[in-house]
Amino acid sequence: MVSTLNAVTTETPFHPHTLCATITVLPKPGKDPSECSSYRPISLLNSDVKILARILADRLKQFLPGLIHPDQVGFIPGREARDGTQRAINAVSAARRSGQHLLLLSTDAEKAFDRVLWPFLFQTLRTLGLGPGFLAWVQALYTLPKARIKVNGALSASFQISNGTRQGCPLSPLLFALSLEPFLEAVRRNTAIPGMKGAYLEHKVTAYADDLLFFLTDVRQSLPAVLGTFESYGKLAGLKINMTKSEILNVSVPDGEAARLRDTFPFHWCDIQMRYLGIWLTPTLQELFALNFLPLLGTIRDDLILWNNKLLSWMGRVAVFKMNVLPHVLYLLQTVPVALPGSFFKSFRSEMIKFVWAGRRPRLRLSVLYRTKEAGGLALPDLLTYYRVTQLNRLVDWSSTEGRRGWLDLEGADLTVPLWTVPWLPHRAIPTAVRTHPLVGNTLRLWDRLKFSHALSSSPSPLLPLTSNPSFSPGVRPTLCRHLAEGSRLLVLQVAHIPTQEALTSRNDLPPLSFMDRFNFQQIHHYLSSLPEGHKLTRALSPFERFCSLGLALSHGISTLYSLLQSRDSEPPLFMGIWETELNLTISDKEWKTTLFLTHHGTRAVRYHETSYKILTRWYYTPLRRFQFTGTSDPTCWRCGKALGSYLHIWWYCSLLQPYWSWVGEVITEVTDISLEHAPQTFLLLLTGQPTASFKKSVALRLLLAARHLISRHWRPQSVPSLREWISQVDEIFRIEERIAAREDSTPEFYQNWYYWLEFVSSTSLRRQLELELTQTPP
Repeated sequence: MVSTLNAVTTETPFHPHTLCATITVLPKPGKDPSECSSYRPISLLNSDVKILARILADRLKQFLPGLIHPDQVGFIPGREARDGTQRAINAVSAARRSGQHLLLLSTDAEKAFDRVLWPFLFQTLRTLGLGPGFLAWVQALYTLPKARIKVNGALSASFQISNGTRQGCPLSPLLFALSLEPFLEAVRRNTAIPGMKGAYLEHKVTAYADDLLFFLTDVRQSLPAVLGTFESYGKLAGLKINMTKSEILNVSVPDGEAARLRDTFPFHWCDIQMRYLGIWLTPTLQELFALNFLPLLGTIRDDLILWNNKLLSWMGRVAVFKMNVLPHVLYLLQTVPVALPGSFFKSFRSEMIKFVWAGRRPRLRLSVLYRTKEAGGLALPDLLTYYRVTQLNRLVDWSSTEGRRGWLDLEGADLTVPLWTVPWLPHRAIPTAVRTHPLVGNTLRLWDRLKFSHALSSSPSPLLPLTSNPSFSPGVRPTLCRHLAEGSRLLVLQVAHIPTQEALTSRNDLPPLSFMDRFNFQQIHHYLSSLPEGHKLTRALSPFERFCSLGLALSHGISTLYSLLQSRDSEPPLFMGIWETELNLTISDKEWKTTLFLTHHGTRAVRYHETSYKILTRWYYTPLRRFQFTGTSDPTCWRCGKALGSYLHIWWYCSLLQPYWSWVGEVITEVTDISLEHAPQTFLLLLTGQPTASFKKSVALRLLLAARHLISRHWRPQSVPSLREWISQVDEIFRIEERIAAREDSTPEFYQNWYYWLEFVSSTSLRRQLELELTQTPP
């Protein structure tokens, strides 16, 4: 494969069939089937081509942030859709606060990826500095490619493709982003297109691939200039704008002027709202919640109604919420960072409880289900915590020194202090402009509550800024700052370890410190000594403070911060204490970790995870518990009718159940040579004393899981699980794991693990026992 791919750049081009795509057309819902435009083409490429394209894409990705301006946020590592939406929202906010005229223009490109002209694309790649070897590979992918259309199983004759980036190719979105960069640069350099002024930058356009959004201020001048730039670029690159589908949202242009522009430019003018990257943009920030989050609740309700009609297990319902609902909510929380009322979270929780419990009474508290699986929960999404996390992630972005997020420049434009200082300033030093800012103020108010309740920081913090700090009026001399810190930011963290002026030393690569520099250092120490609780300035950084101190965007920020907030709940779940009380045992944290690990990872047969978790969390209603609820039902065991029907009795101590457990233990010893203690903590909590890793792979664990599962299937009747049922249940686990082993190419190891069980079930002694059981079973 390697020699073949290397040869295509020099000796042997790809075979024509290798570069031929098969196109399947899918009808668009609600469209006229007789029109070609009513079908969506889906291309299938040759696997060899996709392997090469993936290799090239992986090599190219690491250089894209340096080649492509931060205006382009689509398909570039480290950039997200929220960078574009938050930039747009901040532009609206800035225009409203400053009174500056602003129009938002969202353009619709006609089949943008399919219209890219290859000569322009390759010239752009050369201009950006991509080497001849890389170019040769890319050109090999675009040398005489063909396609065929598959309709009703029949293939058309192949036809030549002469333009566009190839659909289904991992390299295509990256090539398109590179090909669009000359246009975006032309817009940035065009003085006839003035944009929104930020703290340091001018903001004219943001892009997510071909989804362009322009921030137009001097509209009479800038609109014709934008159209002219499109026309010039289209002649070179093939891009064409659909004027009637492109939209304009008037943010703050006077109505009279806007009316005259409507007559001149044939765009679709939006009166109230405009769709961009899946969210609704509005002329004021007050409508963002109602237009984006309230419809989301309706969408979730409708979606869950469809899922309710499917046969789902309890854990299946939890999985639906995590995989189908959470991504939609998280996207909005990140892209529209506005304040959310408590009623929204209450409505969301109500829908979640109703769906997860299928309209029945909940048996476990949400606080338990919110926990991670390692902490005794099911990782059910906690929307309030996710909302807090998305706001905290903004604080980490504020601390970034990279300057790659354009929305930060707009958000901090008129705050009088840099954004990175805001979380760490003393309360009295925070300017009014910060507290009244519709986005920054909301994030800051949330931070003020969380930093103490979740031990994220203290006041004062080691990250207290000395530069740009209104409460430290002398400021920091630039010459002193260069000796103490890299860059222009100086924090208490960087000077607290220098106790006196005498301990202050000059850097060898800089001019020596002057008298004024040393005097300034004394001023800093005097300021720090005047702060209340100054001892906190020298403490170690908290985990959240460490994230902020890096000055980098946080990788996997949402999941990292979510785990951080969840870790504050260190109290064990209530069910653990109940188990210890009833068993009269003290179970260590290590043993609970073993129980939880085997509960969730004991087998690949998912239904047994659910039973194991239900047993662990005491999900099942016993006669005693029902009596405690109603005060009228019989609290005695429904199986033996003699003892009190407590949880341990129903699962273990019942006299009719003990022979069953004894036989299970004997078979496990015979099959696996593992002798288990005949005790409830062994069979119900999986505390076997065996090494966790080896016991997880052992057949003994599967036999235990099957035996426990059968008791739940015989919950209310007086009957006890039979040996035949148990054998059948184990066989179900065997068949499931056998198919998984075949798929993962580990069949020999699988049969080796199950060898003694297969030998046991085929033995004569077992057959005699099963026949005897059959004769003793009452009719």
